[in-house]
Amino acid sequence: NSDGEHALVEELKAKVSLLEAQLARARTCISSLANDEEGSSSGSCSDDEEKITRTVTKISNKSKPDNDTYYFSSYSNTSIHETMLRDTVRTAGYESAILSNSDTLFRNKIVLDIGCGTGVLSMFCAKAGAKKVIAVDNSDILVQAKENVKLNGFDDVIICVRGKIETLIQTNGLPLEKGETVDVLVSEWMGYALFFETMLPSVMVARDAIMTPRTGTMYPNIAKVFLEGTNDKERLAYWDNVHGLNMAPMRDRMISELTQEAWVEIVDDDCIVTNRDETIAFDLNTCKDEDLDFEAPFELTLRNDITATAADNVVEVHQLVVSFDIDFAVQNTTKVSFSTGCQSTPTHWKQAVLWFDVIHNCPVLNRQKGDVMRGIFKMKRNAENHRAVDMAVVWETGRNSEGSWKRTMDGSIKRSLIA
Repeated sequence: NSDGEHALVEELKAKVSLLEAQLARARTCISSLANDEEGSSSGSCSDDEEKITRTVTKISNKSKPDNDTYYFSSYSNTSIHETMLRDTVRTAGYESAILSNSDTLFRNKIVLDIGCGTGVLSMFCAKAGAKKVIAVDNSDILVQAKENVKLNGFDDVIICVRGKIETLIQTNGLPLEKGETVDVLVSEWMGYALFFETMLPSVMVARDAIMTPRTGTMYPNIAKVFLEGTNDKERLAYWDNVHGLNMAPMRDRMISELTQEAWVEIVDDDCIVTNRDETIAFDLNTCKDEDLDFEAPFELTLRNDITATAADNVVEVHQLVVSFDIDFAVQNTTKVSFSTGCQSTPTHWKQAVLWFDVIHNCPVLNRQKGDVMRGIFKMKRNAENHRAVDMAVVWETGRNSEGSWKRTMDGSIKRSLIA
């Protein structure tokens, strides 16, 4: 009847009002807890409401990414180690650098291998005559590393230790006798574009804490970052004729996607149209943590062996390619180097690619007029995930004319490598 329906409506209204009030109080309580490091209540929350909001806060905190845990657990997978070991540029480079300097650098020395993985570098060091090798890793691949060490007869030299190197140093968890220091600090810490995954700072902590003063060394000891420009006209032109069909709108969509972030891929040297510019070099024995977030000038000119468009003698630059070289170049030792540039044998690091917006602002260089592309390249750790890398480029093209610079184009791009 109508009286019963009216009573039900009023009851529902009252429940809605009560729920709205509880929601408002819960919001106030959450705000109070968020602003109070100790989590103490301001008195505006009931016990039940405070329990609920504390639960919400805990869930929120747990949902925040634990980038370190993800990073270390990713190295528990066999495939990543197989990929690195099969990279002959990398593995043979370390092997040659270590074994060719057995007498000058490793014999009867104490070696620390940070991020030892399967133990391959530690075993190279033992073969080179090291008297003690401390192999550190924070993933469970260390179980197999110990077995590999024993299987190859190096368990009297190599000691495997699990943990983060920073923690092991703080807790005296490394098997170093009183007064012992590390003569050679071996590590394969490099990531895409050199600094992706940000492992080097951890290695530098060990360098500064336990490496032998004056005579100790990082190995490798030099790292260099390079830039070069590409023209990928075939990839762009593909959409004009896909099995006889014009799909030009797909090119626009592709460029929109490619300019959202940095990409990791193997770039064919045939696409390279500029010189390979050494943008910055790091002395790994002396560089500081703050040096790893850097900005450096670059200058690119057209290669002599590329063909410019006959009609106007110009070349478009579609991408900037970031690569690095590694030097084992300790004084009075045999120098060994390897490169991840497009001109060298491809590695598992490939190259990092930063696309320009080739539709709206594509750099163009005129060979006949002597155009160059110059600017500032910036790289830094990502604010939310320190293992990711943010890159930015401020660029201009132009030429020197009658003693002064004449700019023809300019722009800027920002790209990230996200873990």
